[in-house]
Amino acid sequence: MASLDFRRIDVDALDPENIIEPEFLVPPSIANLPPLGVAEIQSVGQYIRGLLSRGDHVGALQAALDQPPYSSTQEIKNIHLATVLELLSTIKSSDMGWVVEKLTSEQRDTLIKYLYKGMSVPESHGISGVLLAWFEKVIEIAGLGAIVRHLSDRRTV
Repeated sequence: MASLDFRRIDVDALDPENIIEPEFLVPPSIANLPPLGVAEIQSVGQYIRGLLSRGDHVGALQAALDQPPYSSTQEIKNIHLATVLELLSTIKSSDMGWVVEKLTSEQRDTLIKYLYKGMSVPESHGISGVLLAWFEKVIEIAGLGAIVRHLSDRRTV
């Protein structure tokens, strides 16, 4: 008698009422947004670098976190991620606390998404200590709710 491995059966495929349509998986807040192009995201990056060169760290971080490219391609998301990681690595560790305090709660939640994404890509291992320091400051100010909101949000950066 053949052994049937019951743990590998996809029970959701057997129940037609349990199938979720793809349009229900996209949150309404990003379903209506047009995706950003490469030129647009590069101009945002140049604007952020301009703010950094003038010493406006808070304004640069707010500009980076205000309109993340949720509905864009992975290539564009990676370009913006590189800009955000560059920005985070240029801010001094002594300034992290007051910079995070100046952010809104939505911007802090977006920052948590970028910190998790930054820690997951192998190219950022050189600044992983910086990302962990940022993570500590954001959680200290925003609380553990920021982690829960990141885990439950379908929008990815």
